[in-house]
Amino acid sequence: MDLWVIFITGLTTGGLTCLAIQGGLLATAITAPVAVAAAPTPKRRSRKTAAQPVTGVQVAQNLWPVVYFLAAKLAAYTLLGFLLGALGSVFQITPTVQGIMQLLVGLFMLATALNMFNVHPIFRYFVIQPPKALTRLVRNQAKSQSVFTPVFLGLMTVLIPCGTTQAMEVLAISTGSPLVGALIMFVFVLGTSPTFLVLGFLATRIRGQFQKWFAVVTAALILILGLVSLNAGLNLLGSPLAPERMLASLFQPANAWDAPPQAQMVDGVQELTINVSDWGYKPNYSIAESGKPLRLRMVTNNTYSCALAFTIPSMGYNRTLPITGETLIDLPPQPEGFVFFTCSMGMYSGTIKIEKSEA
Repeated sequence: MDLWVIFITGLTTGGLTCLAIQGGLLATAITAPVAVAAAPTPKRRSRKTAAQPVTGVQVAQNLWPVVYFLAAKLAAYTLLGFLLGALGSVFQITPTVQGIMQLLVGLFMLATALNMFNVHPIFRYFVIQPPKALTRLVRNQAKSQSVFTPVFLGLMTVLIPCGTTQAMEVLAISTGSPLVGALIMFVFVLGTSPTFLVLGFLATRIRGQFQKWFAVVTAALILILGLVSLNAGLNLLGSPLAPERMLASLFQPANAWDAPPQAQMVDGVQELTINVSDWGYKPNYSIAESGKPLRLRMVTNNTYSCALAFTIPSMGYNRTLPITGETLIDLPPQPEGFVFFTCSMGMYSGTIKIEKSEA
């Protein structure tokens, strides 16, 4: 598990998808007035005072509700991560279940983007709406002039999580540790906060043609990230239909100089050396022969990313590699075809092509 990857995911994917789902609550927090005791209310407002531009102090006061909103959201999801980690200590999420969750998240993000593009009215049904009772409660609280309003709205975001947040919740469960689960959700939501703050504030302030362009760019990014999530889900399921694997098989070099490495015989066993870095596996495409035992020599060197959680979905194989060192993984003789491997999040993957033995 790489906390930096989780933070960057929150900063990019999470910020956009959360804004698409929870933007209404943030907009309410921004527009709801917050009483400030230190700011006296003048008895009369002259025309000259009304015409004065908004000062920096007034802008800061308008941003305080957003700060309260995001702080409450951070606290709520940290507590949720703790509870999910405790739940995960009872049962573990398999790569197959996590792959299915990633697929659902990707499909939901695609539907969200297509709805934003107004492709077809059917995609409106994929928009998550809070329960009516919650909507009435939020509407009533938004009328009050207290700090409680943005705090309450921030806490309510746990009831309408975005797709990427749901994926992080699954990851928190899979750790089986309350503290690690809380840390995952804390880092992820912390990562969403800058994007959520800036884009959410702009979304409520931008008008006219700029607002249309802002919506188009946001929808396009969500569409791309949805495809990335679909690819990760297919990787975790060991599917050859994962776009990453299809592209890798189509664009293999034709010349011998750049040809993918072949397994070498060592003491009667085929052996492939795979270097594991923070950015994935190298080589991520290699060749071995069928009908012969196969050994993978996994080499790590100060590696901290999720690539350490090595998974072969078709065999149900999972192993956490050391941060630095060599790990030998012995596989039985394989039939012709492909052996797909990936990290626990489906972000980094690789393929071993099993060819017919010449012997």
